[in-house]
Amino acid sequence: MILSRVWYVLLGVAVGVALYVVFVAVGQYNRQNALALKEGLASDSQTVEWALKIDARRRLDALLPGSVDAALQQALVAANASKDGKGVDKPRADAKKALNAVSEAISADWRDDALFAVDRDGHVVAEVGYDIVAGNEDFELGGYPVVNDALHGFQRDDTWILGSKMYVVVARPVEYDATQRPAGAIVGLKEVSNKLADGLAKRTRTNIAFYTPAGRAAGAAGVEGFDPEKLDAVGSDLKNLADKAYGVSGRSDVRMLSDDVGVMYDRLPGDAWLLGGGFAVVRSKTSLAGPLGFLSGADDKDKANVPWLLLVGVALSAALIGLLFTWIEHTSPLRELVMQAERLKAGGMDGLQVARFRGAYRLAAQNLNQGMERSIEKAGGVTRRPADLESILGPTPAQPAKRAFAFPPADGAVMPVVPPSSGSGQFPAVVPPARPSAGSPVRPPPVNAPFAPTPTPAAGARPNAPPPVRQAGPPAPLGRAAPVLPTPGEEPDDEATMVGSVPAELLAQATGENRALADETGEWVSTYEDFIRTKKQCGEPTDGLTFEKFSQTLKKNRDQLMARHACKRVKFSVYVKDGRASLKATPVKE
Repeated sequence: MILSRVWYVLLGVAVGVALYVVFVAVGQYNRQNALALKEGLASDSQTVEWALKIDARRRLDALLPGSVDAALQQALVAANASKDGKGVDKPRADAKKALNAVSEAISADWRDDALFAVDRDGHVVAEVGYDIVAGNEDFELGGYPVVNDALHGFQRDDTWILGSKMYVVVARPVEYDATQRPAGAIVGLKEVSNKLADGLAKRTRTNIAFYTPAGRAAGAAGVEGFDPEKLDAVGSDLKNLADKAYGVSGRSDVRMLSDDVGVMYDRLPGDAWLLGGGFAVVRSKTSLAGPLGFLSGADDKDKANVPWLLLVGVALSAALIGLLFTWIEHTSPLRELVMQAERLKAGGMDGLQVARFRGAYRLAAQNLNQGMERSIEKAGGVTRRPADLESILGPTPAQPAKRAFAFPPADGAVMPVVPPSSGSGQFPAVVPPARPSAGSPVRPPPVNAPFAPTPTPAAGARPNAPPPVRQAGPPAPLGRAAPVLPTPGEEPDDEATMVGSVPAELLAQATGENRALADETGEWVSTYEDFIRTKKQCGEPTDGLTFEKFSQTLKKNRDQLMARHACKRVKFSVYVKDGRASLKATPVKE
């Protein structure tokens, strides 16, 4: 299952990398959004300041007809002439009538809520729209810097806090003679209401709230989708406002009214600032709590930009690769196991074919076969174990201690034994002795002959003594006689050698049998190698199975088959039966 496991690991790594990228993206998005919130609120604050200045300039321009109105000028000149307060009723009535005419002439967008006509001393001569001071002859506006500057010929604007209300104030001088001081001033007041805030918010596309020491005075949302009720938090947050930057520069740092709403406070110029009045700009902050936050904040357009074909293709490819690996490593061997189990149940098999499985399935098949055999043995039945080397060829005989195969020589002579070379894996050919015919010349043994001929006894030797046995070693070279070991009791003679001859029939017989035996041994070596290789392929152990044991068992069964079937030779071949390596013996009568 290595392919499936590697694929699972790769998928897990891919998912982990994807989650890591998403979490990093969430952190970067929140950080960039916080920076954008700060910059956006600073920009909104500056924009509102410019909008207020433009609004004040337009209101001043709207008062221009009143500052040059002849009726208002004459009324103010008459009011200034009545120093003792007598005879001022007519100038007041004329000034009020003139103010009404001026107010009606101003456009509704820039019309003030209240208009005042002030003489040179700052006393209110007439008013329109501010009934609170009606009949109060002591009410005067000369103490306000904006009115005082207007009485000296300047145009000014300011913000006032009268009671719990905030007003935008503009003032223009009323001049009738360029060589004299202005006769008075005309002052306009516009209450900072929700209507004013709404127009200002729409022009600046901001969320704005005006506040006084008593709390929020007015507010409006100029950004689509922003809830105006969130502006109510400005009034409650003023109690906790202790910003050093706000006290020094008049503009605070970004403060969070909630997790998703940020605010920045800015002062209003003039009298309102001294009394604690100002305005605040508010923005929403879009934060992501986790990877799923991208989905909750996405709209239909964002979802339409997703490459769905690519995503579906990647998902299907990953699924198909996983299914392919699963089929190769799970479904296919499991199907083979089910098929063999059905054949085993039907009696078509003696056991599972281990060679057709891989990995854990092969081990399971071996264990199942062994378990079935043990169950049969415990039940007293005969197991149908697949044939192995010994079950076909019989038990392996014990290795001879001193000599290999030998035939007793004629006349009680002791045949020499040449042991096999170390590690050769082959046994030497054994040639039975043959009695030479009369008159046949004795020839030296051929090269690599496995034994030396029996030497002729030397003069003086005992006739009944057996010939000496030649020590193990390499044969004598062709044409030279082998050295003869002295018999017990004789003095060794280094120069004594004996040259004899071997009959031709014996030489031919020995040569032919040696070749046949060499061919047979080479064939057995090949069979042995095939048998070892097949056992390893079938997952069977090969420890202790040497060529010596293998060849001895083959020789034993070869002799039995040759005697039984009167054949010339026996051919052995390797095949697999029920998942195990087996040998097949075939008699050859050619």
